[in-house]
Amino acid sequence: MSTTPAPTPAPTAASTPAPPARGALSEMTTEQCWEHLARGTVGRMAYVDRDGPVIVPLNYRVAEGRIWVRTASYDQLAIHLPHQQAAFEVDHVDEHAHTGWSVLVRGHAEHVVAGPGETPGDWPDPAPWPEGLRWMTFALFPTTVTGRVLHQADVSPATGQGRPGSIQRHPATPAGPASR
Repeated sequence: MSTTPAPTPAPTAASTPAPPARGALSEMTTEQCWEHLARGTVGRMAYVDRDGPVIVPLNYRVAEGRIWVRTASYDQLAIHLPHQQAAFEVDHVDEHAHTGWSVLVRGHAEHVVAGPGETPGDWPDPAPWPEGLRWMTFALFPTTVTGRVLHQADVSPATGQGRPGSIQRHPATPAGPASR
């Protein structure tokens, strides 16, 4: 005689923690994207090598409408980045407040060589943090610059309703999937 196990009861509202409050996403203007880019010093460059997509963190500078980076001539970035499509991303996340922003720059990367009367010292210095000689300079020439901001959810102070310490949503904010 075979017995079938009893079904597990569904969690009740009292035993299930409430999901975190959700915020709204909004698009940044191109100007706002450049402002965020200009404030940073570390971002991530994405390119493709023979094994597929690669993303590496590196120091950068913004100048002349370009993203400037420096690397060693023997580095994989120096081997695969010249004359290729690439993407560059910077972001900031506040995990406590569930807010943040992200900027994505897409374009083509070029190894920058000094022209007549120009020296590498005339270019923006990304000042790489790792030790060693990193004199190969690249500029990412943007074709698109986009960004998004995750705003904090619209919450009001607790009104005494609900569990102690729970977040009380503003009356105009839907309570969740059931209220839609």
